Amino acid sequence: MQNSDFYQAEQYLKLGLYPQAFEAFMALEVGSVECTFLKPCMMAMDGQLNQSQLDTLFHELEREIKNSNPQAVYNYGVVKSHFGDVPKATVLLQLAMDLGVAEARNALTRLLMKG
Repeated sequence: MQNSDFYQAEQYLKLGLYPQAFEAFMALEVGSVECTFLKPCMMAMDGQLNQSQLDTLFHELEREIKNSNPQAVYNYGVVKSHFGDVPKATVLLQLAMDLGVAEARNALTRLLMKG
């Protein structure tokens, strides 16, 4: 994603223009071959998204579960863990582990130990 659209999205984020940054990052992710939704997930955990944006993000991440997208599933699990949805985060992080995401085991262990 090293292109001018990515840099523009980063600029929006740096300027605190969160709605524009979210839209720009989502435009880069949706339909992309290697989508991870990393930046939108980071924005969610930083409290930079409103409920409508969270709903949009979660909808897209649910689609990535169906596509067995390992990194997107992992990122979704981390976000759900951050928001305290332990049951959903547990399922997602376990699925990410099953899909081969090495760091998912540590995230799942931390989540279950916090319990």
